[in-house]
Amino acid sequence: MESARADGGPPLLRAGRLARGVVYNLAGAAVPAVLGLLAIPLLAAGLGTARLGVLALAWTVLGYLAVMHFGVGRALTQAAGRGLGAGLAPTAWTALALTAGAGVMAGIALLLGAGPLAAALRLPPGLEREAASSFRVLSLALPFTVSAPALSGLLEARGRFGRLNLVTACVSAATYLGPLAALALGAGLPGVVGVLAAARAAGWMALAALCLREFPELRTAARPERGRAAELLRFGGWSTVSAVAGPVMAYTDRFVIAGALSASAVAFYATPQEVALRIGMLSGAVVGVFFPAFAAASAAVDAARMGRLLRGGWEAAFALVLVPALALAAFAGEGLRLWLGAEWSAAARWPLAWLAAGLLVNAIAKVIAALLLGVGRPDVPAKLHLVEVVLYLPLLFLLVHRFGITGAAAAWTARAAGDAAALLW
Repeated sequence: MESARADGGPPLLRAGRLARGVVYNLAGAAVPAVLGLLAIPLLAAGLGTARLGVLALAWTVLGYLAVMHFGVGRALTQAAGRGLGAGLAPTAWTALALTAGAGVMAGIALLLGAGPLAAALRLPPGLEREAASSFRVLSLALPFTVSAPALSGLLEARGRFGRLNLVTACVSAATYLGPLAALALGAGLPGVVGVLAAARAAGWMALAALCLREFPELRTAARPERGRAAELLRFGGWSTVSAVAGPVMAYTDRFVIAGALSASAVAFYATPQEVALRIGMLSGAVVGVFFPAFAAASAAVDAARMGRLLRGGWEAAFALVLVPALALAAFAGEGLRLWLGAEWSAAARWPLAWLAAGLLVNAIAKVIAALLLGVGRPDVPAKLHLVEVVLYLPLLFLLVHRFGITGAAAAWTARAAGDAAALLW
């Protein structure tokens, strides 16, 4: 990250602060990743592949419906990174009101749609009702899940990555350890999902406490303001397009597999995909730090510093992902056999190899997209993502029906390569 050096200027742009932020983000990603590697075999044994597939869909719902914050979390980070002064408190409360309201609506939608969602999946007899109950329990987590980005965005803008990652690592760890504890206590699938919901609520409360400590001005009785809501939503509108399109392209494959193949096939695919996504969080650790730095450099109108930041982000993201991606591609079969057994190795080795290839190009795309967001141009990646969705979904359906879960992984990698090429151009 030598090329990102900035000895002067705002603290957020200094090389030491950037490096520490990346390290904190890496630590926050590493702890739950290791726990996930240890917990998934135990979950597979305790739940069975069909129920593990439903749990993977619950994880997916939490990840996908989190985009219901309409980009307001990103907008708040960008605005706070550029400097708000006395306008911070009303802007922050406006962002929290918008995201909390969206979270309540998302929770109601999932509550009402739990039955049809479970019925649309190819589940073994007797599991459909249990899956529907699990989705209803999961709906309770969505108000916290959707509004959390507004709180974390404030901490990112101030560069408090250590405190932020302490909370997010604990919540992520509970995603894996909580279900294991629930199983040990004899809970069924709804009880396992209930632990996930409780972890999201506890994480939200911790983030709120950190924000009130970091920003004492938030303790004032500032009210949400319509004008500030419009500003946040203008930026967030385009961010939402990307935020919706991104999870569609990242997670729709699981639902396509469930509909075209089986819930067990979802487990065979989602498990290596979770491994790949966890490794992808290495580049995400860089992006999370550089995004507010891009915004600060943009506010300072410093093109030279922006160039150094971009080169530093590329180098750091690519370097962090390169070795793990190559290792996954080379040793996918043997690693899965040692981790989960011969059946999983036979079913998931080629999907994991394809996903590993996509990680490298995806790392580059993330940094470029972060720069565009930081300088206030969220419309550029959003428009590209709309085009990609139109091209990706037919390709996904075709390859899944032709090649099964390996086809789904190949489609994901092809989409990632196209995204990186378009953003770079």
